[in-house]
Amino acid sequence: MSKSLYTRRAGKRQGRGPRSGFTLVEIGLAMVILTVALMAMSASTVRTHALRRQNRERAVAQNAIRQVAEEIHALADRIRRTTAGSWSQDFVDALSPGGELGDTFAIGELNPQTGQLTVGSIQVIVDETQTDAALGVELGLPRDLDSDGAADNADVSASARILPIVLTARWHGVSGDVQVRHPFYVIGY
Repeated sequence: MSKSLYTRRAGKRQGRGPRSGFTLVEIGLAMVILTVALMAMSASTVRTHALRRQNRERAVAQNAIRQVAEEIHALADRIRRTTAGSWSQDFVDALSPGGELGDTFAIGELNPQTGQLTVGSIQVIVDETQTDAALGVELGLPRDLDSDGAADNADVSASARILPIVLTARWHGVSGDVQVRHPFYVIGY
């Protein structure tokens, strides 16, 4: 085999021979791939940051709701132990506007939804005929709240032995308007 034939075949095996390099098409393709990868990474980073903020908002709301629920339980227990009269009426009065605890609560790190003054609200259910579907929570309603044997009284605020409470936090967050609800019972005996 002659030397020139060997170098020609070696040049073909290596690709381009002595003037090898990248073409503009190859460089352009590499730039497009790099740009797409960087855009995907940027979008992923932005979405991860938004999810982290959403989780933080939800955790702040849930912690505030838990704290208010504990305050309500403590208030119900204190009223039950210290009141000689109607436990339920004193309790409902304490959770009414201007009452001891009131019917709203603030959550410092969250902004209220448009048209709302506060983030949190406290709802005391005094109507035995209310249903879970009407309230939008699972409490097992309608239910006999005043222990008279029937769940037909529209206002048990003066005679209830058990009262359903619904705590709601509504705020405008990273993902728009968000709502968290926490239903529970307080017992007066």
